[in-house]
Amino acid sequence: MDRSEVLARSRMDNQHRDERERRVTDKACTWGAVSMAISAAAIFLIRLLTKGGNPYDLLAILFAYLAAAHAYTWSKSRSRWTLITAVAYTVGAAALLCAYALLG
Repeated sequence: MDRSEVLARSRMDNQHRDERERRVTDKACTWGAVSMAISAAAIFLIRLLTKGGNPYDLLAILFAYLAAAHAYTWSKSRSRWTLITAVAYTVGAAALLCAYALLG
């Protein structure tokens, strides 16, 4: 592949956003995920210490997020390990949703 082909592909890949915008978006998604996990942990602790109860709903939300994140990563990388992890998180999320529905 010569230089002009590489530049043409780069322009096609970056047609709508440049590399900096992608990096900012990636960081924003990471910080959003971290804040979601912290919030879910805080709500879980408050619920556990004040009301009691099962964490199935909060864990299902977290596992669903992790499943979606790993599925997207797999769609870009096609890594076998990422696919296995995505499937495991999906099964976990489904099991936790069933537990929430049945056990409340």
